[in-house]
Amino acid sequence: MENLKEEYVEKAVTTEKLSMKEKLSYGLGDTANNLAFSMVSTYLLVFYTDVFGIAAAVVATLFLVARILDAFTDTMMGVIIDRFGGNNPNGRFRPYLKWAGIPLVVMSVLLFLSPDLSDGGKIVYAYVTYILFGMAYTVINIPYGSMASVMTRDSGDRAALSSFRGLGSMVGIFFVGVGVVPLVNLFSSPQIGYPAVVAMMGVIALIFYYITYRNTKERIKPVASAKPEKINMQMITRIIKNGPFLALCGMTFFVLSAMLINQSVGMYYFKYVLDNEMLFPVFNALNIGATVVIVMLLPKLSKKFGKKNVSLFGFALATVAFALLFVVPISEMTVLPLLVLGMMGITIPNMLMWAFISDVIDYGEWKSGIRQEGTTYSLYSFLRKVSQAIAGFVGAMGLTIIGYVPNAVQTADTILGLEVLMVLLPAIACVVSFIIFKFGYTLSDEKLEEIAADLDAKQS
Repeated sequence: MENLKEEYVEKAVTTEKLSMKEKLSYGLGDTANNLAFSMVSTYLLVFYTDVFGIAAAVVATLFLVARILDAFTDTMMGVIIDRFGGNNPNGRFRPYLKWAGIPLVVMSVLLFLSPDLSDGGKIVYAYVTYILFGMAYTVINIPYGSMASVMTRDSGDRAALSSFRGLGSMVGIFFVGVGVVPLVNLFSSPQIGYPAVVAMMGVIALIFYYITYRNTKERIKPVASAKPEKINMQMITRIIKNGPFLALCGMTFFVLSAMLINQSVGMYYFKYVLDNEMLFPVFNALNIGATVVIVMLLPKLSKKFGKKNVSLFGFALATVAFALLFVVPISEMTVLPLLVLGMMGITIPNMLMWAFISDVIDYGEWKSGIRQEGTTYSLYSFLRKVSQAIAGFVGAMGLTIIGYVPNAVQTADTILGLEVLMVLLPAIACVVSFIIFKFGYTLSDEKLEEIAADLDAKQS
């Protein structure tokens, strides 16, 4: 197979500042993403073990296998975009936002159905629906994430897009974290409540995807040259040689592992360690409030201190908060503020990841002369999916290791195990993230301004 080798020219519109409407619309795209993704990462494990009746060890294997498979489909999706996405007048990425949300919503609902099947039938149903859900999410999330790098070259606007994406993500997480438990409890059974609530959120997601499609614009346009290039390992090799990209991947692996392990066992922690599962929505509400403050301050803090330094501060804050939570006496007065502080710390680098990925794409173009948004972002997404696979496996298998019994009084050892999963493992992951990013990510904001000026000069 052959692929057209792409060169990129900077049009006059790339210097245009992004409007508030466009930034908000872009952020709504990740609200839509998280109405699906956060629903799965927060509630699917407890749904499988406590509602659908699948053993935690079986779920652990399912998460590992399906998410690693999903990681490979992400990479394939990026290559497809890079090869075939250049001829659409609406852009290379935006068209997916118009239609790809529909299969995602359908698979989300199917994922939370509870058909009356044998134990083996339940496992087969879970594998099929979860794998298809992952594929549907890939088809819309890869184009959405790649789109930021072609909306603007301006470093400030990219940081703003990253912040608005983070805010949009948190809004989705808020809907899921605060609303799902009370809404599901309105129904006669969780078997009815879960799919009904997912369907309602799906309708909202489709509306938000369409708003993102309508109100955003791709400004960095691809122009196909006459020289063909076969799809081969050179595309991936160019990216692997991008040192800052590798550091970003390493940091991301441990940050997402910390977040997702914490998120996947959150319901168990509040239900069995604090003996009050209705505090889980309260925690999510407090967490969203703290996140709004971060979103408001992050662009100014990033401009003053640099994105990298602000991220390092976040790692340090999360490490201290989680470590304290593991050693201080457990009570509502200690758990809620320390958990919120810990999640605030993780949220800071998590929000800036999308600005970092745009920056390393520019760095890769500056070093190699070839711009590969789709492939770069898909490889990054591959790493994120591997992180999700391992975090899902650790969370689910961890329940088996600590002796968790669904819907029963837990032993003291199991309670301690839930504390390890909820706070100690995330604290360790944050320490490792700090070390990787401090010494491996070498792109300062000043260096990025130099790179942007260089690219502008070459493409003018």
